[in-house]
Amino acid sequence: MKSTLRYLFILFLPTLLMVSEVARSGAQEAHRHGQAKLMLALENGVLEIQFETPAANLVGFEHIAKSAEQREAVRQADIILKQPDRLFSFVGTDCQAKITRVDLSGILGNEQHRHDHHNHSTKHDEGGHSEIFARYQFNCPYAEKLDSVSVLLFKPFPGIEKIDTIWVSETRQGAVSLTSSSSAVSLR
Repeated sequence: MKSTLRYLFILFLPTLLMVSEVARSGAQEAHRHGQAKLMLALENGVLEIQFETPAANLVGFEHIAKSAEQREAVRQADIILKQPDRLFSFVGTDCQAKITRVDLSGILGNEQHRHDHHNHSTKHDEGGHSEIFARYQFNCPYAEKLDSVSVLLFKPFPGIEKIDTIWVSETRQGAVSLTSSSSAVSLR
Protein backbone atom coordinates (compact mmCIF):
# COMPACT_ATOMS: atom_id res chain seq x y z
CA MET A 1 0.00 0.00 0.00
CA LYS A 2 1.62 3.25 -1.15
CA SER A 3 -0.50 5.80 0.71
CA THR A 4 0.99 8.64 2.73
CA LEU A 5 0.36 9.44 6.37
CA ARG A 6 -1.54 12.51 5.25
CA TYR A 7 -3.77 10.34 3.05
CA LEU A 8 -4.39 7.96 5.95
CA PHE A 9 -5.29 10.82 8.28
CA ILE A 10 -7.68 12.30 5.72
CA LEU A 11 -9.19 8.91 4.94
CA PHE A 12 -9.69 7.94 8.57
CA LEU A 13 -10.20 11.41 10.10
CA PRO A 14 -14.01 11.14 10.42
CA THR A 15 -13.68 7.74 12.07
CA LEU A 16 -10.83 8.89 14.30
CA LEU A 17 -12.74 11.98 15.42
CA MET A 18 -15.81 9.91 16.24
CA VAL A 19 -13.75 7.29 18.09
CA SER A 20 -11.88 10.05 19.93
CA GLU A 21 -15.16 11.50 21.16
CA VAL A 22 -16.25 8.08 22.43
CA ALA A 23 -12.86 7.60 24.13
CA ARG A 24 -13.28 10.87 25.96
CA SER A 25 -16.22 9.32 27.80
CA GLY A 26 -18.41 12.36 27.57
CA ALA A 27 -15.81 14.97 28.44
CA GLN A 28 -17.35 18.35 27.61
CA GLU A 29 -14.26 20.54 27.59
CA ALA A 30 -11.38 20.24 25.15
CA HIS A 31 -8.98 21.60 27.77
CA ARG A 32 -9.16 19.56 30.96
CA HIS A 33 -6.51 19.39 33.62
CA GLY A 34 -5.24 15.87 34.14
CA GLN A 35 -6.12 14.89 30.57
CA ALA A 36 -3.94 14.84 27.46
CA LYS A 37 -4.23 13.75 23.83
CA LEU A 38 -2.01 11.44 21.82
CA MET A 39 -2.18 10.49 18.15
CA LEU A 40 -0.11 7.68 16.60
CA ALA A 41 0.23 6.90 12.90
CA LEU A 42 2.25 3.97 11.56
CA GLU A 43 3.12 3.66 7.89
CA ASN A 44 6.01 2.21 5.88
CA GLY A 45 8.18 1.65 8.93
CA VAL A 46 7.66 5.16 10.31
CA LEU A 47 5.77 5.78 13.55
CA GLU A 48 4.60 9.36 14.03
CA ILE A 49 3.41 10.39 17.51
CA GLN A 50 1.80 13.73 18.39
CA PHE A 51 1.18 14.70 22.01
CA GLU A 52 -0.90 17.62 23.31
CA THR A 53 -1.56 18.52 26.93
CA PRO A 54 -2.56 21.46 29.10
CA ALA A 55 0.65 22.99 30.42
CA ALA A 56 -0.58 22.53 34.01
CA ASN A 57 -0.25 18.74 33.60
CA LEU A 58 3.49 19.05 33.04
CA VAL A 59 4.65 22.18 34.88
CA GLY A 60 1.85 23.00 37.32
CA PHE A 61 0.77 26.29 35.72
CA GLU A 62 -0.52 27.60 32.39
CA HIS A 63 0.59 31.21 32.25
CA ILE A 64 3.88 32.54 30.94
CA ALA A 65 6.66 31.43 33.30
CA LYS A 66 7.62 34.37 35.50
CA SER A 67 9.65 33.17 38.44
CA ALA A 68 12.97 31.33 38.39
CA GLU A 69 11.15 28.28 39.80
CA GLN A 70 8.59 28.32 36.98
CA ARG A 71 11.28 28.77 34.31
CA GLU A 72 13.13 25.79 35.83
CA ALA A 73 9.92 23.69 35.69
CA VAL A 74 9.60 24.55 31.99
CA ARG A 75 13.27 23.70 31.39
CA GLN A 76 12.85 20.31 33.12
CA ALA A 77 9.69 19.52 31.11
CA ASP A 78 11.56 20.42 27.93
CA ILE A 79 14.47 18.12 28.83
CA ILE A 80 12.13 15.21 29.56
CA LEU A 81 9.98 15.72 26.45
CA LYS A 82 13.10 15.71 24.29
CA GLN A 83 13.97 12.16 25.47
CA PRO A 84 11.54 9.99 23.48
CA ASP A 85 13.27 6.76 24.53
CA ARG A 86 12.25 7.62 28.09
CA LEU A 87 8.63 8.30 27.09
CA PHE A 88 7.78 5.41 24.76
CA SER A 89 8.73 1.74 24.60
CA PHE A 90 7.87 -0.81 21.95
CA VAL A 91 6.77 -4.44 22.06
CA GLY A 92 7.40 -6.68 19.05
CA THR A 93 10.15 -4.68 17.37
CA ASP A 94 12.62 -1.94 18.11
CA CYS A 95 11.97 1.63 16.96
CA GLN A 96 14.60 4.36 16.93
CA ALA A 97 13.81 8.04 17.49
CA LYS A 98 14.45 10.11 14.38
CA ILE A 99 12.75 13.48 14.99
CA THR A 100 11.72 15.19 18.22
CA ARG A 101 9.99 18.58 18.32
CA VAL A 102 8.64 20.26 21.43
CA ASP A 103 6.58 23.48 21.58
CA LEU A 104 6.50 25.22 24.96
CA SER A 105 5.93 28.70 23.53
CA GLY A 106 2.59 29.15 25.32
CA ILE A 107 4.37 29.24 28.69
CA LEU A 108 7.70 30.68 27.55
CA GLY A 109 6.21 33.85 26.10
CA ASN A 110 8.84 34.16 23.39
CA GLU A 111 9.55 32.92 19.88
CA GLN A 112 12.34 30.49 20.85
CA HIS A 113 10.23 27.32 20.65
CA ARG A 114 7.63 28.35 18.04
CA HIS A 115 9.80 27.09 15.17
CA ASP A 116 9.75 23.60 16.67
CA HIS A 117 6.09 23.07 15.97
CA HIS A 118 5.02 24.28 12.54
CA ASN A 119 1.75 22.37 12.34
CA HIS A 120 0.08 23.88 15.40
CA SER A 121 -0.57 27.43 16.35
CA THR A 122 0.09 27.81 20.04
CA LYS A 123 -3.08 27.56 22.05
CA HIS A 124 -3.31 30.16 24.78
CA ASP A 125 -6.66 31.68 25.58
CA GLU A 126 -7.58 34.72 27.65
CA GLY A 127 -8.26 32.49 30.66
CA GLY A 128 -4.60 31.49 30.81
CA HIS A 129 -5.03 28.01 29.35
CA SER A 130 -1.82 27.09 27.51
CA GLU A 131 -1.13 23.85 25.70
CA ILE A 132 2.17 22.04 25.25
CA PHE A 133 2.80 20.08 22.04
CA ALA A 134 5.37 17.45 21.17
CA ARG A 135 5.94 15.52 17.97
CA TYR A 136 8.04 12.39 17.62
CA GLN A 137 9.01 10.31 14.64
CA PHE A 138 10.49 6.83 14.98
CA ASN A 139 11.96 4.47 12.41
CA CYS A 140 10.62 0.96 12.98
CA PRO A 141 12.44 -1.38 10.55
CA TYR A 142 10.10 -4.30 11.22
CA ALA A 143 6.91 -2.32 11.74
CA GLU A 144 4.72 -5.29 10.84
CA LYS A 145 5.93 -6.88 14.09
CA LEU A 146 5.06 -3.88 16.27
CA ASP A 147 2.41 -5.17 18.68
CA SER A 148 2.08 -2.23 21.05
CA VAL A 149 3.48 1.07 22.22
CA SER A 150 3.83 1.69 25.95
CA VAL A 151 3.31 5.33 26.85
CA LEU A 152 5.54 6.23 29.79
CA LEU A 153 4.48 9.88 30.24
CA PHE A 154 2.67 9.23 33.52
CA LYS A 155 5.78 8.69 35.65
CA PRO A 156 7.72 11.88 34.82
CA PHE A 157 4.49 13.91 34.68
CA PRO A 158 2.18 12.84 37.54
CA GLY A 159 -0.22 15.68 36.65
CA ILE A 160 -1.39 13.54 33.72
CA GLU A 161 -4.25 11.27 34.82
CA LYS A 162 -5.58 10.16 31.43
CA ILE A 163 -4.39 10.28 27.83
CA ASP A 164 -7.05 9.99 25.13
CA THR A 165 -5.30 8.20 22.29
CA ILE A 166 -6.22 7.58 18.69
CA TRP A 167 -4.07 5.54 16.33
CA VAL A 168 -4.00 4.51 12.71
CA SER A 169 -1.89 2.04 10.76
CA GLU A 170 -2.04 0.95 7.14
CA THR A 171 -4.60 -1.72 8.03
CA ARG A 172 -6.37 -0.69 11.26
CA GLN A 173 -7.28 2.21 13.50
CA GLY A 174 -8.61 2.60 17.01
CA ALA A 175 -8.83 4.62 20.19
CA VAL A 176 -8.06 4.01 23.82
CA SER A 177 -7.95 6.00 27.04
CA LEU A 178 -4.65 5.41 28.82
CA THR A 179 -3.98 5.69 32.55
CA SER A 180 -0.91 5.06 34.68
CA SER A 181 -2.15 1.51 35.34
CA SER A 182 -3.08 0.82 31.70
CA SER A 183 -0.65 2.66 29.45
CA ALA A 184 -0.16 0.47 26.36
CA VAL A 185 -1.62 1.12 22.92
CA SER A 186 -2.25 -2.22 21.22
CA LEU A 187 -1.86 -1.93 17.47
CA ARG A 188 -3.23 -5.40 16.68
